[in-house]
Amino acid sequence: MGASICPETVRECCPTTAPMDRELARRMDGPQRYRLLQGYPMPALMPAFHPGQTLDPVKVDTARPLIVGVLPHTSCAPTLAGCGFCTFPHEPFRASEVRRTVAAVEREIRLRRDSRPELSERRVDAVYLGGGTANLTPPDALESLCRTLSRAFDLHEAEVTLEGAPVFFLKGRHALLEVLRQSLPTRRLRISMGVQTFDPDQIRGMGREAFGDRHTVAAVVESAHARGFTTSGDFLLNLPGQSREAMLSDTASAMAMGLDQICLYHLVLFRGLGTPWARNPEKLRALPALEAAFANWQAVRDLLLQNGYVQTTLTNFERSEVHRSGRGYLYEECSFRPELYDGAGFGPAALSCSSDLAGSMAVKWMNEGRAADYARAVDERAIAFSHRFVYGQKDLKLLYLTRKLPLLRIPRAAYREAYGGDPLEDLAEEFSALDRAGLTRATADAVELTPRGMFYADAVAGLLASGRVRELRGVRAEEIDANEAGGSFMG
Repeated sequence: MGASICPETVRECCPTTAPMDRELARRMDGPQRYRLLQGYPMPALMPAFHPGQTLDPVKVDTARPLIVGVLPHTSCAPTLAGCGFCTFPHEPFRASEVRRTVAAVEREIRLRRDSRPELSERRVDAVYLGGGTANLTPPDALESLCRTLSRAFDLHEAEVTLEGAPVFFLKGRHALLEVLRQSLPTRRLRISMGVQTFDPDQIRGMGREAFGDRHTVAAVVESAHARGFTTSGDFLLNLPGQSREAMLSDTASAMAMGLDQICLYHLVLFRGLGTPWARNPEKLRALPALEAAFANWQAVRDLLLQNGYVQTTLTNFERSEVHRSGRGYLYEECSFRPELYDGAGFGPAALSCSSDLAGSMAVKWMNEGRAADYARAVDERAIAFSHRFVYGQKDLKLLYLTRKLPLLRIPRAAYREAYGGDPLEDLAEEFSALDRAGLTRATADAVELTPRGMFYADAVAGLLASGRVRELRGVRAEEIDANEAGGSFMG
């Protein structure tokens, strides 16, 4: 049947869908988070990994290319913890701790290369240096890390990205940019800046005054372009009290500076999140309702599309000339192709994944999250893994589906070739509910997200994975609290 299924068939085969509709409505009423960018399953569903367990329970296919993610450390330096809103691993900045963690990351890379020499033979298409504020890494430590990576992997054709706060790219006569150029064999280099907004009051409220303003960002873009780098900037939408006009102004300024990629993130903030802003009633009251937030996101998206930017993922928009030139960004796109790529992660909280599609299995590992725990694990156990998840066939299908959502469409033929079956048959009730809600649109070739589905993609992913998550948790749907983020959003 596969390719012959149409949207009408999806509707007709699921006449009793009220419970699924209610489940979807519940998810759409909750916070729309970006945890699907981590991929299924979320850490809460990954069992602890204990010494003595089989390290590689699946046969690794060395013909599959790699992407490499490196978190040099977890340090950041705003005056407000996590800038008020961040839930990613972060710890206060101390130069000695940064150096200690970077040294542990280098040891982890060498240990894994020595234990798995085949890693050095695999094609690497993209490397991403991020997490915490990665460009807080001292230039000499970054140079040593880059050279360790170059010895462990063939990076001649790889894209390499360094993430961080704008001002640190200008320190020491732009030392970090020079380090990347001189210590890596590739010429495909880019930087990714956490800008968030150009509004001085909002920046002050985040404790980011020292990270740079619009003039700093413009100077970084100019410096990076002069050295052959491409540039990316992350921006937040729907900040407390932020007007649509302010969001559009930020975007217009970013375009005028010549950023090659502009990434838009709807702010995730709700009571109980655990961040400083989440404990501030005034901040919570100043948030827009979800439908208003969707309208704001759509207005900014329209502005980018009207000005020649191409939407490549849920959050990323590339300048059309960069997109057409073959210099478009690789890491994100590769990370959303689990049927083709494996991932090797190094550093605190890093993720790694290897697949054996012929055996219908895969394994995902997560490293220790706190810097001290991570360094201790590398030193004492010669391995930093703290959690592991082994995928069966059903889980592999969900991994594929939830990784394809950020690319805006789920190709049905590729799903069938890699995993068998058809998504509209395997999850007929779920896709029927999504279609009725106007979040997805099914064609003969793919299931596509509508613009509304893009904004509510977290609810889409959560619904698709909900049945399997309940199986893994061993609980009934009605036992999951609607406000409990783990149960509501892919585990």
